Amino acid sequence: MKRGIRIIALLTALLLSCSCVNKFKQIEITSAAIESITPKGLKSYDAVVALGVKNPAPAFNLMNLKADVYRDSTAILHLTGENVAVAGRAEKVYKLPVSAQIDSSVTLMQLALLARKFKPEEYTVDVSARAVVGGIGKNLSFSGMSLASLMEKASK
Repeated sequence: MKRGIRIIALLTALLLSCSCVNKFKQIEITSAAIESITPKGLKSYDAVVALGVKNPAPAFNLMNLKADVYRDSTAILHLTGENVAVAGRAEKVYKLPVSAQIDSSVTLMQLALLARKFKPEEYTVDVSARAVVGGIGKNLSFSGMSLASLMEKASK
């Protein structure tokens, strides 16, 4: 009898966890905007990014947020973000503090030329983070995303 109850409880837990996993696939970024930029020397900046998230899944934490921006496979910018707790089953705008550092191989003259002739199609972004739900974590990594497509999705 006890074994039957354990099996039923295990199957119920398995079904509930599968339905939660499907909800995580439905998370959407609804908006993105840079609220402020503060220079820290010549090659680093602090910024605050307002990120709108629609989360039908349970609450989770994002940790170790990192992103690298490339142009023609040459690193241009390295970004790190602070940990953020995403509320469960809610649509909310989060203010995310971000630190950016220009790659040491990029000179200020090159940076000025890149800014003057900025075309988002020429840039790619690699993003990594760790998502933690109830103590269980998963490393997330997205490589080679087009900056133009990210900007297009953020503007919708």
